Amino acid sequence: MNTVFELNRLPSPVLTRIITYSDPATWWSIENRSVRALINSTSFRCGWVAHLAKRTNIPALVTCIEDIDTHICSVLEPVAHITGSHSWITQNFVRALGTNHPESLNIISLALLRTLLLNGKLDTASMVVQHTNVKLDVLDGQFVRKLVSQFSELWMLQWLATNGLDFSDIYNRGNCFGVSQLIDWVTSDRVELLQFLADRGLQLPVRSLIEYALGYSEPKLVEFLMFHDAENACELSWNDVLMMACTEASTNLNVFACVVRMTEPSIVWTFAALCLASHAMVDSYAYDKFITLRNMPDAAAWIVKSTRGRTPIECLCERLTYENLTYISPFVRDFIELGVSTANMPSIMSALCQ
Repeated sequence: MNTVFELNRLPSPVLTRIITYSDPATWWSIENRSVRALINSTSFRCGWVAHLAKRTNIPALVTCIEDIDTHICSVLEPVAHITGSHSWITQNFVRALGTNHPESLNIISLALLRTLLLNGKLDTASMVVQHTNVKLDVLDGQFVRKLVSQFSELWMLQWLATNGLDFSDIYNRGNCFGVSQLIDWVTSDRVELLQFLADRGLQLPVRSLIEYALGYSEPKLVEFLMFHDAENACELSWNDVLMMACTEASTNLNVFACVVRMTEPSIVWTFAALCLASHAMVDSYAYDKFITLRNMPDAAAWIVKSTRGRTPIECLCERLTYENLTYISPFVRDFIELGVSTANMPSIMSALCQ
């Protein structure tokens, strides 16, 4: 304790240097009020962080995501270990580090950004961007991809846009906002994130996304994708999507109803009804979807139509097996009720439909 007392009498810059170049965590554990006050000061933390940044021997230009992780572990975590959190990374700290150790601030800028965004300190993160030469599209978009993967939230996309990220450029490079990432947003029904990208002129891969949207999202997202497609490549029609919805057993009932409402009475309803019936063995909601289709205005007149000279019942009976017999029979009963001829229907099917 006498040694600590004597050290307290040293000029602050000298004591700062001694503690910085030894082990601040050990000095903190002594529980000396003066020493702790010094370690808690912004000027000390700036010097300590600058020292740690130089000691890591990582070049100022990061070459991979792992470099950023190293900076977090080697430079920021030792301070957080003492303070118990990252609350010490304030706007005053960023401003002071940029004034007194600008090179160190540039070196750890990406580590600071990730840490600040993780803790929801958006204004302080923006200050890091303003006081450094950091480029958000660094590592060919991998840094942004990491951020967006960690924080799939609208506020993250808005923060990136506010701080100068060119979404079109980074999207076209192919390393960020790829199909797999967009599929994750579709399956979690994050229409607001997809809308944000579309509003910035990004052409989404609708055909790839719609297959997942049918089974894992809500009608609003399916409608968004289709309207987005209509404004761009027009790859899909609602009739196309209806046929996809009939073949996909995972299609949600409410999504199916939405897709049906977007189509108009036509021969596609004939094929859709047959498609639902033929997939009934693997789709436990096939009949419910059939009823949704049948209840549409004028649907009955279309779903009973013959195709290529064969009635709907004949088409179904051509696909009849012992295994799917009981699955097909409810549809055949409905076709009979709607007036479809029972000619050429197997006797076993006639018995089931009585």
